[in-house]
Amino acid sequence: MGHVILTMEVDGAEQELVRHPLSAVEWYARKADALEARLGLRHPETMAALRDHARALAELPERREEARERLTAIVRSQAELLGYVHEETLATTAVLVALFRGMGELDRAEEGARDVLTRRAELLGHDHPATLESAALLAAVLEDLHRAPEAVALRRDVLERTRLLRGPDHPDVFAHANVHAAALIKAERWEEAERELRELIGRMERCGEPEDSLLEPRANLGAALCRLDRFEEAERVLRSALAVQERTGRGTDELSRSIRNSLAALLHAQGRYAEAAHLLRWTLAAWTRSHGDGHLATVRARNNLANVLIDTGDRQEAGELLQRCLDDYRRILGPDHPQARSTGEQLDQLRGPQS
Repeated sequence: MGHVILTMEVDGAEQELVRHPLSAVEWYARKADALEARLGLRHPETMAALRDHARALAELPERREEARERLTAIVRSQAELLGYVHEETLATTAVLVALFRGMGELDRAEEGARDVLTRRAELLGHDHPATLESAALLAAVLEDLHRAPEAVALRRDVLERTRLLRGPDHPDVFAHANVHAAALIKAERWEEAERELRELIGRMERCGEPEDSLLEPRANLGAALCRLDRFEEAERVLRSALAVQERTGRGTDELSRSIRNSLAALLHAQGRYAEAAHLLRWTLAAWTRSHGDGHLATVRARNNLANVLIDTGDRQEAGELLQRCLDDYRRILGPDHPQARSTGEQLDQLRGPQS
């Protein structure tokens, strides 16, 4: 992110002695300190730098509570200084909303995302990039809440608006087309997702997009093919995407987990339980390291592993995992959420008399 450089003067010329790399947290902390010393704590530039520092803290699971406290204080200060319906205040609120989502506080995240979207649309217009960013954040929260049809509609609107603004071959359009297709998969509209992904991949190839930029669309295509029971083709697509990701080191850690999860689902559907369990244990460990034990994505990874273990006959470990999932679903989504109810029913069936 940056460096601290120690120099000394030698024969009238300054020479570098030590270059020490800084993490994002350290870099933004130093930037905020410098701006505070020069401009004061309540200056808009200082508060924007403090927001960047808190955003970096939010990337560290062990410091998310600290990030929440800092962001809440910044929003309060910006609202007093600039007003709540101000671009800078809303930008900080959007970061706080994303943190709520990351911490599994989905009701607060939905409420906040809707409020930021409404106010940005009124202040900046429906087609402003910040407004579209807020719509995408709300769609992501709705997907977490298993309200896929609502998310699909929002994703589609963002895609169409971005296409009109940027043109059909802009990288932003490609990115939104990909997440829209992923939303279609979540909504069980698999044939539509396949069509859109094949069209997207073809367009990106014709535009000469680099190989690593095609990883996510190809991973989503593999997931759609798996849902359509086209296992052989799906496995080829997913293993190819995984090989490219591992060879190039490109793409996000989340993408790597997503590809492995889709591949595990395919193996599970084919009855290749040991291979599926191996991948899912890796995925669960990765989610736990990056997001913590109680994050919704970690809980879902644990649920996927439990489902495979039931079929391998390891009912005791499966039951223990499902009980943890049930407790977390009730905590995060609420006791009446369909995911919590279905997991409770699955657990009751697992623990009931065996025929």
